[in-house]
Amino acid sequence: MSVAILPLLGAGGMALSAMAKAVQTLYGMAADLNQYLDQHIVDMKGSDNPTISRTGRILEMAKLGFGIGYITPVVIIAVGQLLLGNSLAAITTVATAATMTNPVAMTCAAIGAIYYGWGALSEVERDEILQKLSQGLEVGIELIKSMVGFIINKTKELLSSKNIDEIKSFIGSAAAVFGKRLGDVTHKLSDVASDTFDVFKKQGSLAMERTFEAATDACDNVALTAAKVAESVDTLKDKFGEAILMTKDAASGAFNTASAAVSESADSIHATLEKPIGKLRKNDKAIKLP
Repeated sequence: MSVAILPLLGAGGMALSAMAKAVQTLYGMAADLNQYLDQHIVDMKGSDNPTISRTGRILEMAKLGFGIGYITPVVIIAVGQLLLGNSLAAITTVATAATMTNPVAMTCAAIGAIYYGWGALSEVERDEILQKLSQGLEVGIELIKSMVGFIINKTKELLSSKNIDEIKSFIGSAAAVFGKRLGDVTHKLSDVASDTFDVFKKQGSLAMERTFEAATDACDNVALTAAKVAESVDTLKDKFGEAILMTKDAASGAFNTASAAVSESADSIHATLEKPIGKLRKNDKAIKLP
């Protein structure tokens, strides 16, 4: 069968398999999966990040080595997605958005999940995943196992210890999209402990933020109360000043009224005394001495 027609067919020569459609939806791939994945590999190999570039080479070697076109990278991505916590039964909007935003990171996470997670599974768990993949992708179990083994071996061969450690960051970010953590994929005690520490750190940070917000609110309330008290004091001062002015005006008016009354009384007394004095003066003039 020509590789050129593979984008239109599933592994059994039928229409695209259900799980292959799920991967197609997850990445937002065009109808021509073969062309999309070729460009995807080119983008990965051209990255300035050595971990991404070397992971792209691994995917290219698998695609060319097995010689069945897009089926190989789709199987590899599907295996990695299941290990990351994506059931591939129903692709969520969040998962699609995360993948389409950075499809390279999601592929690195899938390959990293195979390297770290496949060997960490029990025999029963691996058999269950193989059965699910075989049915969903319409591919034989032995072929899937061969592809998984190829990815693990080439990852050890091409990626340095630094690259392998760095790929954990891709795994952790991708697993978080599906409600998982790094330790859930690798099952390594150090990663589980790191996840636990991150949870405590996040919770501690959240608690500190809430405490700070509560303290800030309290400070704001105190400041508001102080402002209201200051406003009340200013109001009281204004009222008190008005009362003083009113008292002053009233006192001044009373004083003026009293002064006027005293002046009027003095004038009246003076007028009263002036009358008999005037008579005495007239009598003095009328009396003549002998």
